[in-house]
Amino acid sequence: MPESFTTLLQKSWTYFAGHIKPILIAAVVFGIILHFAQASLAHKTMGSMEDRLGSLDTVKMEELSERIENGDEQAFQEMMMELGVLGESGEIYEEKMQGMAVEFMTKLLPSIGVFTIVMMVLSLISFTYFSILAVDDTQSALHIFRRTPGLILPIIGISLWSFLRSFSWIPFIGFIPGIIIGPRLIFAGVILIKEQKGVFDSVKLSYDRSSGYWGKIVGNMILMMLCLCVAGLLLMIAVGIVGMVVPLFIGIITGALSYLYTAFAAIFTTQLALTVMAYPMRPQKVL
Repeated sequence: MPESFTTLLQKSWTYFAGHIKPILIAAVVFGIILHFAQASLAHKTMGSMEDRLGSLDTVKMEELSERIENGDEQAFQEMMMELGVLGESGEIYEEKMQGMAVEFMTKLLPSIGVFTIVMMVLSLISFTYFSILAVDDTQSALHIFRRTPGLILPIIGISLWSFLRSFSWIPFIGFIPGIIIGPRLIFAGVILIKEQKGVFDSVKLSYDRSSGYWGKIVGNMILMMLCLCVAGLLLMIAVGIVGMVVPLFIGIITGALSYLYTAFAAIFTTQLALTVMAYPMRPQKVL
């Protein structure tokens, strides 16, 4: 009989705590990269704003900003007038506002594009890393990092093929097939890593082996996400308190925490996959 949610949660936490070293190493590495990517985008944003406001009276703008923070509505109108988007009689220069917005976004688009690519690559690498960690019972972060590059493309393939199998039906019969099929394909990554099957075979086996377990999969994943939300809220409160004492590293700590959630989710999904696939509802085909 498949294990209960409480047992899965306990086993996942035991595995998580037992592999905390490679988890923390990766979380810190990914957190640092994320922090510097965010800092770079923020620097570019501030640089664009300073270029745009360079011709303005900075002392007066700072004074207006302080008044706005104190709730002075008149100060906001004065600031808009300084920026040239509001006339003395209160008329709004919409073309000027649109021009400023377009100019600002045009300068930022390359930075936003690079940041988006970095985030996508980082998410893919971290997901692959923690998926390998959840399957391979190893304490070596180096071993996992070495396996990660070779599994990135297959993981992408599984994601794309699972998406197509789940949601390609939407134009014809709506979202219902995606809701029914999608949850049954989440074990494909575990099968790929553990059994070294191909992309298509992994997705097919995930669908076959999860037959009859749709409710258990969806219910357990929802409960797991709720637990992570509660834990995340408590951790963010703690991080906020720490940030008041050690503000220098708060960005890295926050980034690292987000990857700890990813690690636990990967471990829980793997534990769920193992217990479901250990008790198939119907005879399994050998591929």
